[in-house]
Amino acid sequence: MKTANITLIVFSLIACNASKHLPKTIGDPQSASSYGYQPIDPLPVSSFVDTNGQGVPVMLNNNLKVSNQRMMASLPDETMRLAIGQVDGKGNVSFATAKLGYAGSSYIVILDYIKFDTKSLPVLFHKDTLNQIIDFVTLFGYENKPDAIIPVYVGVGLRFTATITVNEGSVDLGNLFALGLAAESKKVTGTLIIQTLGISGKDISSLIPMPSQINTTTIQNAIMSLAAIKSKIYEDDAELNPRVVGFYNNIGGGQNTVQKFITNVLSEGIKHIIK
Repeated sequence: MKTANITLIVFSLIACNASKHLPKTIGDPQSASSYGYQPIDPLPVSSFVDTNGQGVPVMLNNNLKVSNQRMMASLPDETMRLAIGQVDGKGNVSFATAKLGYAGSSYIVILDYIKFDTKSLPVLFHKDTLNQIIDFVTLFGYENKPDAIIPVYVGVGLRFTATITVNEGSVDLGNLFALGLAAESKKVTGTLIIQTLGISGKDISSLIPMPSQINTTTIQNAIMSLAAIKSKIYEDDAELNPRVVGFYNNIGGGQNTVQKFITNVLSEGIKHIIK
């Protein structure tokens, strides 16, 4: 209970003014909208367990279980990240550093808590005659020197997502409670999603709220539920399955890079070793 209260305080501080309380990290959006932390819907990971200490990991399956303590120990990093993106008419999202939303535009606000390990995705570029990147391929199983290495975040976590359209004036997108007040005054409309990333189980499912709209009450309930779920991650009745939850886009290309990244991960796969 004490852990849940502490987590609730942390979530609340971020929600009250995320732009002031979140530090810049390697995964935060940078100066260009095509670069920076890119949250994605969870993608599957092939998990292996080092069972004999001889460097021959065995794939994790229903007959081979590990404790949640051991699973979490294989995910050494922990962070909370805020990503704010603008949605264009085609539904593409460009994440940028702007924190204000203006009338007539649509945005997506994503607050992530993740316990993760960083994997490397080596890629080889295909360029046009002007030396501009038009495509890239992964180099799994090849000896070629990569043109770039994309950091891939594999882990478990929690995600708060608000997709909104600003109807009038301007709105502070980095303040979750400000979004709730704006929705109550009809300045914004949109949807709210609460999502677990690689975390499931009977007790977890019962804690996930079903928000029907965005307002201060649904946002507060969402933050409280996320805090409660976070406090249960280490309990053995919680089911943990690491996922690819995001990556750091260091090559640009915006939505095309995101789509190509997802295709490569789904076709080639990402491995995670539990020691």
